[in-house]
Amino acid sequence: MKEEDQQQAPENWYVLVCGLPLAADSFALGCSLEIRRLVTPLSVFDLASAGAVGFREWAVLEPLAASATAEIISPTCAATIPGYDALNKCWLVSALLLLQGFSRHLCPAVSAYSWNFIAGHQDQVSDTFRQQLQEEGADRAVYNPRGSLPPFRGGLLDYHLRLYTPRAARTSALASGDALWVSEHLGKFNSMAAEDERFRFALESAVDWRYAKDARAGIARLWAGIESLFGVSSELVHRLSLYAATVLVPRGEGRIGEFKRLKKLYGMRSKAVHGEPLDEAELIDALQQSYEILQSLLLDAISRGAVRGEGDYLTELLG
Repeated sequence: MKEEDQQQAPENWYVLVCGLPLAADSFALGCSLEIRRLVTPLSVFDLASAGAVGFREWAVLEPLAASATAEIISPTCAATIPGYDALNKCWLVSALLLLQGFSRHLCPAVSAYSWNFIAGHQDQVSDTFRQQLQEEGADRAVYNPRGSLPPFRGGLLDYHLRLYTPRAARTSALASGDALWVSEHLGKFNSMAAEDERFRFALESAVDWRYAKDARAGIARLWAGIESLFGVSSELVHRLSLYAATVLVPRGEGRIGEFKRLKKLYGMRSKAVHGEPLDEAELIDALQQSYEILQSLLLDAISRGAVRGEGDYLTELLG
């Protein structure tokens, strides 16, 4: 956000959530954040009402309106230092939900007042409109409506109509256990993302690979994130595969098999980014496997509260 926006920040930011059903009306998410169900479906006419009071990009959201399910509420007074500001903490919540398997959702827009105030607005003011139409005429009712929304402040965030979806994507509703997991980890997650550049880069890779223009670009993005967690610069393929295997699989034959799988997958990554011919099914499978590896590595870091260092891997391998 620009500096002048931060100085005039509203009491709360309300981030629209699409594609994420809720099992209850609302859940606390930690760090003063809350996710709340939209009571009324969001229609294109509701968006147009917001457009009439300043939401210039309202028409861009039309394809997503029917999938709008909830909003994340973030108080601007609850920003954590060091850490992310109120609006970007909503992005962190979205990232945690993604790592928990809710990878079909998007957070495409933000408002300074509740989307529940926008959703259903046209139905709520229809009687007022008809009364004004009768009393003052069409021009006044259309161009100076009594029931218009307050001036809109907000705009688009991550807007995408096409995305790759992990094969293990969850379709169940967000439940209390999921919200509790987010609440328990959000504070440390906030600090890690703000203070550890390697973790932040890997996290961004885990989120935005879904928007890649093709599978090759997605694989490249995911492996950039995986590599950032290890900081390996020599004997790259061998050490990266070895270290990752110690995180993903317990000691024994299974870990040896995982080491071999990772080396093979890195070979697929190299072919993909260098434009070598690959079957489309192979590319998609490599893309899915690569995401699952990065997801597991990030979840390991979140559970530990820190990214593993070389000493951790040597202890696991030789201790």
